[in-house]
Amino acid sequence: MTRNEGFRDSNFIGGSGNTIMGTFTDSQVVSVSGSQNTAAVHVSDSSVTMDPWGTLDRELARIRQRLEADRSNSVALVDRDDAIESVIATQGEISVADRANPEARRSMRLRIKGLIGIMAPVAEIIGGVAGLEAICQHL
Repeated sequence: MTRNEGFRDSNFIGGSGNTIMGTFTDSQVVSVSGSQNTAAVHVSDSSVTMDPWGTLDRELARIRQRLEADRSNSVALVDRDDAIESVIATQGEISVADRANPEARRSMRLRIKGLIGIMAPVAEIIGGVAGLEAICQHL
């Protein structure tokens, strides 16, 4: 695994022997520890509960950046293009949404659930959809 593979921004996890260490920046992961082939990852999602709209906006920006930067042949071009267009459309909805309106929150939850389905073929490029699923629970 390379330094940034599977993690946001400049995050790193590595180890040798019975030691696992990790450094995480702008991530829900707060610590990693382990020994004898077992790792424990401690996660905090308080930023999601405090500001799910801001967290969603940042997560979509991260996903879009990864999709636009990907030049591999690991997924079909049409799947990547569909995912990018869906992310752009969702970002547009966030910018005009009435964040205090319960109906807007419901609409965004439905949009994210659809987006998660569209992301399935490109999950390896974006590092999975767990972040979107966590945000959806707090909208």
